[in-house]
Amino acid sequence: MTFSIIGIDKENKELGTACFSKAFGVGGIVPEVKLKTGAVCTQSYPNVLYKEKGIELMKKSSPRKVIELLVSNDKDKEIRQVIIMNSKRESAGFSGEKNVKWKGHLSGENFICAGNMLVGEKVLLQMKEVFENSKGNLAEKLIKSLIAGEKAGGDKRRRKFGSAGLIIEKENFGVMNLGNRYIDLRVDYSNNAIRDLQRLLKIKLSNEKK
Repeated sequence: MTFSIIGIDKENKELGTACFSKAFGVGGIVPEVKLKTGAVCTQSYPNVLYKEKGIELMKKSSPRKVIELLVSNDKDKEIRQVIIMNSKRESAGFSGEKNVKWKGHLSGENFICAGNMLVGEKVLLQMKEVFENSKGNLAEKLIKSLIAGEKAGGDKRRRKFGSAGLIIEKENFGVMNLGNRYIDLRVDYSNNAIRDLQRLLKIKLSNEKK
């Protein structure tokens, strides 16, 4: 069981992703973000090679074409789930037929989200609603979206323990203003991983004001 979201804030020139899973260490498995190119989330039975390949392919191809290229040579594609958004806000997703139901993906102008082994489509619909209508910076909106997905039922087994991850890239906002990796937070295992991730974000943002 995993659900994730990729979002973009064109005004503040930020690109990021947030994810939650019953698996250990999801933040190191599912997402990858490159500000000027795009973001990838690979989940269900993740093919981690999709991340590096997806980012590279996005430099020359649309997200839809990238998805086609990634899954075309993968004999296990029907157990994969992957979503992609590029820096132009174009997005695409793939949910293989052998993903545990409910599974699917949903996109809008500034986001794309996906999940598997969920209670139903309402999880993604609530994630969409909150992302599009909540206030705050991109990181806060992504986490609020995860919380909304959990409140909508999340894992169809009603499990709330697991792991969560958040990545935000912003130009020249890396450590010591080097690189673009502005936020990179992980909760590798907890009985309240999303809330713990939210707490870490608050600490990160509050330290910036000191």
